[in-house]
Amino acid sequence: MIKNLLHSTSLKANIVANFVGSGWSALISILFVPVYLKYIGAEGYGLIGIFASLQGVLSLLDSGLSTTLNKEVARLSALPAMEQKMLNLVKTLGTVYWFVALVAGLIAVGLSPLLAKYWVKPDDLSVQTITYSFLLLSLSLVFQFPTGFYSGGLLGLQRQVILNVIRVVFATVRAVGAVVVIVFISKSILAFFAWTLFISVLQAFVYKYSLWFYLPKTSAKTIFDKQELKNIWRFAAGMTAIGLTSILLTQSDKIVLSKILSLEQFGYYAFAFTVGSISYMIVNPVYQSYFPKFNVLLAEGKIDELRRVYHQACQLVTLLILPFALFLSLFSKEILFIWTRNNLTVDNTWQITSVVTLAVAIHCLMFMPYVLCLTYGKTKLALYTNIVILMILIPGIIYSAIHFGGLGGAVCWLSINILYLLINPVMVHKLFLKGDALNWYWKDTFRPIVGCIGILLSSRFLLSENHFGIPVTVFLLALTGILAFTASLLSSGELKGIVMERLNK
Repeated sequence: MIKNLLHSTSLKANIVANFVGSGWSALISILFVPVYLKYIGAEGYGLIGIFASLQGVLSLLDSGLSTTLNKEVARLSALPAMEQKMLNLVKTLGTVYWFVALVAGLIAVGLSPLLAKYWVKPDDLSVQTITYSFLLLSLSLVFQFPTGFYSGGLLGLQRQVILNVIRVVFATVRAVGAVVVIVFISKSILAFFAWTLFISVLQAFVYKYSLWFYLPKTSAKTIFDKQELKNIWRFAAGMTAIGLTSILLTQSDKIVLSKILSLEQFGYYAFAFTVGSISYMIVNPVYQSYFPKFNVLLAEGKIDELRRVYHQACQLVTLLILPFALFLSLFSKEILFIWTRNNLTVDNTWQITSVVTLAVAIHCLMFMPYVLCLTYGKTKLALYTNIVILMILIPGIIYSAIHFGGLGGAVCWLSINILYLLINPVMVHKLFLKGDALNWYWKDTFRPIVGCIGILLSSRFLLSENHFGIPVTVFLLALTGILAFTASLLSSGELKGIVMERLNK
């Protein structure tokens, strides 16, 4: 039974596996943040925050080829006699990927001394320590780059159960090992990044082996095929351009603030952004599960089924994201104190956490319309939208950060995402699912949260007017979260029907 589960490709198994993998990875990474702050300090965690930002940059930058591989592998798997074409595609794109990773790594290594000396503003850490940290970080990123590529191949094959088993193992070893290193071996930030480098190298080759294990076997030799690059270059180029603009959209606040703020204050901002970005870890499993499914349905010409599955996915994103985000935003101060028991950390982060949480949640609502564009191979809308938003965002971030610090940058980013929410879905549905925009805004997005808003606001008022102890506060927060999620589920259309059918059975 376990063997069959590991090799399952069903949508249900993939969704559950992606949630378990992403959820565990998020939990174990966040769980040890107070340990990092205790042993390596706010400045050390500021460097970890920069590392996390660069990871985000790479995940967006590599989305060109990895998303292309995901889409093409899913499409080819639904067509007959395409095994050799699939193998050649993986070898061709993989070769390009490793080359890009090495070039990016060399550039990062060359820039490390300049970044350490002229960009960050340390008080306690030496320039030499920061330089060595950036060098280790740069080498780690070389091997994390291909990991995203091979993950894309496994996602396209819908081998997401085994992918998430590997993901859970490496997330656990990385986080627990890092704590062991900084607690029992060395409190130096260099020890943390050295451990990260070791795990990154091991992880890259395990992912590579796993993808090739699940690819179809043929008697012909797998070759580097330039024709495959010609076939997919437009889509890949469009995805790469989207990735580049998305880097600026999602990282411009951190780029600006890492220059303007002290390293300690940037460490607090990085902490707040890490907590506020949990919604990304929730939405990614849905995106990873449904994107290959969309491509298979489109390749088979099942448009009505694609429409139904698309709206189901949108409702699932809303149900999982918005009640949680509203809950975290309204109760960030209490949650952060219960978690860290550190008043200084809470005072410097709770407001930013609330704003970032809402901004990220709104951005997550855009994922499934974006996936619909990619399914049809259309990248121009997302690219042009990003360019227009950037023209507004970058000046706004700079002004807000200079005058209002981290909170100003967060508020600016929230404002841009609200604008994005009002415009982009209308354009997407007009192009691909005419007449469905209103359904998306009401049935898929706003109706599911109507029931939970009253519960959350009532609980917020109760906690504001009374000073309960930690045990009572924890109980009230847990009860509020459960009631809010239940109310949202009962307000959801298709998902409510699915759940009731399961309960009746």
